[in-house]
Amino acid sequence: MLYLKACPRCKGDVVANRDMYGEYRECLQCGYMVDIDKTNGVFSMPVALKKKVA
Repeated sequence: MLYLKACPRCKGDVVANRDMYGEYRECLQCGYMVDIDKTNGVFSMPVALKKKVA
């Protein structure tokens, strides 16, 4: 499935895809990727973007 102007980094077009590791969405312009959490259907935040709770 293609999502137009859905990339949070460059506002490019995002395509949903899957491989042997699971489902993900990838920007066609800049290559930004995010995994789709299969348990509840929402995006998983990349580890580098998660805030640590003190």
